[in-house]
Amino acid sequence: MKKIICLSTLLFCSSNAIANVHFSPDLKMGSLWGVGVQLGQTDVLGYEAIYGSFGITESHWFSDREAVKHYRVGVQYQQPTHETYSVQLEAGLAKYKGSRDYFGRDSKELTAYGPSIAAALVFDYNSPIQVRYGLEVGYFRHQDTFLPSGLSPQLSVGVSLPL
Repeated sequence: MKKIICLSTLLFCSSNAIANVHFSPDLKMGSLWGVGVQLGQTDVLGYEAIYGSFGITESHWFSDREAVKHYRVGVQYQQPTHETYSVQLEAGLAKYKGSRDYFGRDSKELTAYGPSIAAALVFDYNSPIQVRYGLEVGYFRHQDTFLPSGLSPQLSVGVSLPL
């Protein structure tokens, strides 16, 4: 979290940061459902945008309660040959927290950390607003989670709003 705050502060310290804000909320769907947001600056270092990404997904299934938070840094770039869409790539850290209630016994809680990556295509259907479709994957050590495998994949759909 501290890295995202430092990155956001650095990006907003430039003189033209107010006019070039990248803001993109999204909805995450998969075995865990949730929301996320991207916040950063556009037109930096030759990229269309550089941003920090935060998201939280949760699941409540019978006696299991699970949550995954991710903290990532990403870039968005547009290839000159394809001006109708851009590509986003992100990398960072994910935190898993889960609990399982055993009927008639105590509950068990697990916490795990692991890498988190994401990729998305951003389509420019309408000039001021862009639509984003992506895939996110967090990896955790299987013994430290209640997930069926060590992976936590989600599909995401979001919009990039001009601010």
